[in-house]
Amino acid sequence: MKRRSLIALGLFWPISALAHSARAGDIGIGHAWALPSGASFDGQVFMPLLNQGKIADALIAARCDVAAFIELRRNARYDDPAESQFDLLPMKPVAMRPAGPHLRLVSLGAPLTVGQRFSLILDFLNAGETEVEVHVEKTPGT
Repeated sequence: MKRRSLIALGLFWPISALAHSARAGDIGIGHAWALPSGASFDGQVFMPLLNQGKIADALIAARCDVAAFIELRRNARYDDPAESQFDLLPMKPVAMRPAGPHLRLVSLGAPLTVGQRFSLILDFLNAGETEVEVHVEKTPGT
């Protein structure tokens, strides 16, 4: 089991993600990034999450100053209902990505532009709250 965990962590946590990583209890949070929004009133935030503990946890909410509210989304189909939480099982990574799981920033105060950074508060069921810095990029790490 230990070997599998190390392999999963190695594949999950690329070196570029370490520069902007954070922790909330046993939850590892990789590089948080957002796509530029253009003229859209909504934005999308992505980041890898990994529960390195032995007890399941969940991302239950998020908030920031650049949007009226944030939805947890499983895909880009906004006619589907938002999720109530993202389950974080021990050593099972959640890879937020375009067209996949992500945080939807609803009713942006202004468009997100490349190079912009903003703070995002993540609220986990067991690990509590933590703040991450989100980088607005066309692709992660650029």
